[in-house]
Amino acid sequence: MMLLLQVFLVIFFIVQGVAFITLYERHLLGGSQQRIGPNKSSFAGVLQAIFDGIKLLKKEQLTPFRSVNLFFLLVPSIAFAVMFMEWFVFPFFWNFFTFEYSVVFLLCLIGFMVYSILISGLVSKSKYGVVGALRASSQSVSYEIAFSLYILSIVSHFSMFYFNSNFGVGLMLIYIPFLLMTLSELNRAPFDFSEGESELVSGFNVEFGSIPFILLFLSEYGSLIFFSLLFSVLFFNFSMLAGFVLFSVLVFIRSSYPRFRYDMMMNFFWFKMLPLSLIFLFYFVVLMFF
Repeated sequence: MMLLLQVFLVIFFIVQGVAFITLYERHLLGGSQQRIGPNKSSFAGVLQAIFDGIKLLKKEQLTPFRSVNLFFLLVPSIAFAVMFMEWFVFPFFWNFFTFEYSVVFLLCLIGFMVYSILISGLVSKSKYGVVGALRASSQSVSYEIAFSLYILSIVSHFSMFYFNSNFGVGLMLIYIPFLLMTLSELNRAPFDFSEGESELVSGFNVEFGSIPFILLFLSEYGSLIFFSLLFSVLFFNFSMLAGFVLFSVLVFIRSSYPRFRYDMMMNFFWFKMLPLSLIFLFYFVVLMFF
């Protein structure tokens, strides 16, 4: 009973965190573009995110004519469940559920997450959704190899395959690759090719509404909060301030840079980030032992 209560509380706090993180993002985007953010609902727009959630719940979900209804409605739940399972790699929250190879578990979840995007686009039978899903699958292959080597090089340096507060890599050079790979993992600008509002009309989730869309939205922003905290765990001994700073940087990048060309992104990860990850792996695993 206590285990279920702890799981329920963590789900509740993740959902609430997503609500107010989106409000914070809208205020930052408004300030960076010299316009007013949400400020009418309650005091300074504090309840705006809650009202937006209620509005989404009231919307009707229409299933496309040729879609597979079961998978169409099930995939968003799987995406939310995978996002929630990512939080199990932090023993700071889950003292009752800790395992030795949590880093490998995380890499498996990151690789599996793309299937929720891929299948959600395919089962909707929408041309925009299918193109977004194909983009997401190709994009994931291009960066996940480099990202896995990058994470393994750091944890191998500390001779442990689970996260704890003993991490703290002070080399400024390795922050930037993590930032770029996080942008690609989260489908954030300038690497938001799977959603591409200007040409794909929101891409893989264009046919989703109401509760399915809420689950996809929660999985996206829940992963955003998770990777911000992962940055603080890897480099700043689990400093909440570092995670907050990274999230703010991700938001400002969204408001500052246009979307890359797709071929430029593929070349960037295959021919620049992958060799750089191999260099980091060689340095941390081989040279640090001598």
